[in-house]
Amino acid sequence: MARAGRPRVARLLTAFGLACAAAGIISTSRADVPETLFREGTNALSEGKYEAAIRHLEAYADRGAPHPDASFNRGLAYVMRVRAGAERPGDLGRAAAAFEETLMLRPSDREAEHALDLVHAEVARQRARRGKDGITARPTLDRLVVSLATERAWGVGAAVASALLALGLALRRLRRRGVQIAGRVLSPTAAFALLLLMPLTLGARHIRQTSRPGVVVVPEVYLSDEAGVSQGGEAIPEAARVELGEQRGRLIAVRWGSFQGWIPRGAVRLLRTR
Repeated sequence: MARAGRPRVARLLTAFGLACAAAGIISTSRADVPETLFREGTNALSEGKYEAAIRHLEAYADRGAPHPDASFNRGLAYVMRVRAGAERPGDLGRAAAAFEETLMLRPSDREAEHALDLVHAEVARQRARRGKDGITARPTLDRLVVSLATERAWGVGAAVASALLALGLALRRLRRRGVQIAGRVLSPTAAFALLLLMPLTLGARHIRQTSRPGVVVVPEVYLSDEAGVSQGGEAIPEAARVELGEQRGRLIAVRWGSFQGWIPRGAVRLLRTR
């Protein structure tokens, strides 16, 4: 999908404190069967027909290849339905999921990043209005460290450290004193870096292979055990990003910060990036 230029902001969406660019952020393109859904959804969004826009863009999400413009427009359609006063439970979560998807597909999209921040702020405002505190899940130390870079970056670093270790060991065998000293300094330094980077690479790979990103699309959901019995504790709020694991029947395993458990499959939306 070749990205068409986004016209600049026509007006701010101020209802409920959501200030997203409206006409300025709607992208157009595409033209075979799923692409027709994209085009029709985008046109409906431009015309203020948010129900139709959501219907077409959701159908596109089910049938078309993930694309940041389609995800962004879908998120904007949900935001506009909230603004129009026709909000349905989970609309803010679905908007957040769409903007999260946009950022995974196009990390440099500042409009999507801003829109996501505004959705999270609105969720927090609505929770406060119901007398509930805003909840932020802190990642465990291992997740925090691994998330500092991508699996590819950790892997490249490990490969470089391995090459430097081999070079250092080779330099230590040479007879020139200055070169030997350089080898004696380089080899243990590279070995330490390799010992540090290999677990990070493997950890990032494990997370990628065993979990998938998702977003909560209900007002809130409580963790349960595998039998569906509630564990109590804090509820995961709408629009929260979680890691999804295996699915068993109607339940799916989730990790939210340091909390782990099971929630109904329909309470969360899987983010698609391919």
